[in-house]
Amino acid sequence: MFTLSFTCAHLNDLFSQELADTNHSGQETEDNHKYHWEDELEVQDVCNVNISEDGVYSLRGTVGMNTDFLYKISKMTIISVSLCSGQELQFAVSNQLLNSIKQTKDVNRQYIHIELKDNEPFVNPIPGVYIANHDMPNELFSNVTD
Repeated sequence: MFTLSFTCAHLNDLFSQELADTNHSGQETEDNHKYHWEDELEVQDVCNVNISEDGVYSLRGTVGMNTDFLYKISKMTIISVSLCSGQELQFAVSNQLLNSIKQTKDVNRQYIHIELKDNEPFVNPIPGVYIANHDMPNELFSNVTD
């Protein structure tokens, strides 16, 4: 049993490592951030983690009062997490959004760090799920209002 630390970071294409190295000992500054934002999620009591780089994510939900939907979204990196209690959960990212994925481990913790490209628009329907706009079912966009 271990703890999974999942981090998803949205890259800032305007970040300059050269500027950081030259003027700030390699560190980010207020006007030179590497990431626009970072989501950090932690899951305890994990027994197993599996990463599938070309998986299918099942997006489920409800539109309106009683209309349930289920859409299968392909070309996703799926991180399946098995809890020791028997429950299963998933993190998912459209492959075209991925800049990098890194895994590290220590005695009681596994770390997964994902970097998302800056130039690809996406939606984040629930924590830990990042879907490129063009991968989203058009039917769901028809229910969006400004």
